[in-house]
Amino acid sequence: MNEHAGRKVVRADRALRRLTLIGVAVVLVAGVIALVYTGSFLHDMEALAQESPSQAAARVGLVLKLVAIGAAAIPIAVGAYLTRVAMLTWRSSEFPPPGTRVLRDTAVTTGPRSRRWAVFAFLVAVILLLGGILVPLLTWNLVEGLLRSSAVPGGV
Repeated sequence: MNEHAGRKVVRADRALRRLTLIGVAVVLVAGVIALVYTGSFLHDMEALAQESPSQAAARVGLVLKLVAIGAAAIPIAVGAYLTRVAMLTWRSSEFPPPGTRVLRDTAVTTGPRSRRWAVFAFLVAVILLLGGILVPLLTWNLVEGLLRSSAVPGGV
């Protein structure tokens, strides 16, 4: 940490930048693969729906459930991290908390301003965690309901 214009500054961590860029690249590649696979999957499901609509609906339902669960990983991970940072910030009255690695040079905020940041971060964390839990649950229930209604004569 260095003094910069009378304030403590946490210097950027090059290794964290590199790791972040690698993580973003991996997510982008996975997204492209998923997009390519989605077209093929939908074509296959369209063909299967001609032969066995219930089997096609069950497979699409399973994929929707898996996607919802997989997509929940990001908000849950970010929410958990924000909870940790918010608690450390609250305890130390410093943001970023001592020992935190940062992507760019960051001036340390202390006192009541850091506490306000901690409260805000905790609220965002709660929203992310609730969303990360509720969205897959709601998706699961929606898919199950649609599958049940399509099994009933006259259903969807």
